[in-house]
Amino acid sequence: MAMSALMTLELDELQDITFQLPETDLKQRYRITDLESLNWALRKLAALDTKQLDARELAAKEKARIQEWLDRETQAIDESRQFFMMLIEEYAREQRSRDPKWKASTPYGKVSFRKQQPKWEYDEKKALETIESAGLDKFVRVKKELDKVALKGTVEVLKDGRVVDPESGAVIEGVNIVPQPEALKVEVCSE
Repeated sequence: MAMSALMTLELDELQDITFQLPETDLKQRYRITDLESLNWALRKLAALDTKQLDARELAAKEKARIQEWLDRETQAIDESRQFFMMLIEEYAREQRSRDPKWKASTPYGKVSFRKQQPKWEYDEKKALETIESAGLDKFVRVKKELDKVALKGTVEVLKDGRVVDPESGAVIEGVNIVPQPEALKVEVCSE
């Protein structure tokens, strides 16, 4: 989103103001005293928001361009690595077929074989059904967590912020209600 001439004028005016006065004078000199000065401040915010949006859009385009370049470079490098890994693996397997204890070491690296643990592949849904139907509950983990929706809908809140279960009268430790002040909401209209 390119800035309009009006937004540019607002930013230029803002820059003139901020560079002319020290920060302490700036806070004292500019006060919002009426609807007109409030409108002035909101215009400045709108101009700043537009400038920030322009900067973000430019940065996003540059990031995308750089990411494309990196992807091309990485792809070429990955293809070359795969080629050399294939050559090394062919050679190593050939040597290993002749000597079961074969390994090699050069100034630029080492090649050897390492035993691996078998890989366990799971179909979670099917395995869980089978285990539960067989009564093997020892292989099922149940995750405990606080049901906050049910808690909020059921408990009573005391004036001091503590929470009480209305049925048992027990104070629920670990839950405290903290009142919040009103939040200022500023909506800046863009052009």
